[in-house]
Amino acid sequence: MEIEKNDQSKQFISLDNLLEILGNPTRRIILSKLAKVPHSASELSKILGISRQAVHSQLDILSSSNILERIGIEKRGGKFRIKSNLSIRIDISPDYYNIKYSMAQIDDDVKSIDLNDIGCSTKFESIKTPDDKIRYLGQQIRDIEQNLKILEGERSKLLQNKECFIIELKNIINRTYQKNFLKQKSEVENLEREIFYTLFYNPVQFRKRISIDKL
Repeated sequence: MEIEKNDQSKQFISLDNLLEILGNPTRRIILSKLAKVPHSASELSKILGISRQAVHSQLDILSSSNILERIGIEKRGGKFRIKSNLSIRIDISPDYYNIKYSMAQIDDDVKSIDLNDIGCSTKFESIKTPDDKIRYLGQQIRDIEQNLKILEGERSKLLQNKECFIIELKNIINRTYQKNFLKQKSEVENLEREIFYTLFYNPVQFRKRISIDKL
């Protein structure tokens, strides 16, 4: 049971609020649509098959959380788009718990990364027809998706290795705890054990303060 807390002070939305927002299926569909192209409330109402009032309610929640913004001069009938980059990662296992997320508003004044930045502009400009350009871009996207899949596999393996080390660490801690701390029929055994585990689940933080060998 490892706990790693993310620094929420740097985020403009709390983790609890973020999970509540993403826990609503209607809001997730709205985000999936706006991730493709901006839409107005009336367009989203037709797509989702729900009232415009219901759509506005969800858009207000997403906008107040700095996830969406309205674009266009018209106050009524304007379209909405996603205004923030959002990433969330959740890992939960019998011996490991970790939630990390980051959220940053998109700055329109900052130049976006382009093909020249990633070293593809020369190749792309040498392609003559729009169809060939589309095929080239599609292949690049597929290659990236494949690389991401490989990285996810490597990450999964690393998490398994980490859990293996955590289990071994727990075994050592458990034996040390039972030998030096556990009183017979202790009424607070689980609490004591949890506190004891927590001290050692972040060895980088506590290694200079506590040594198992000196207990």
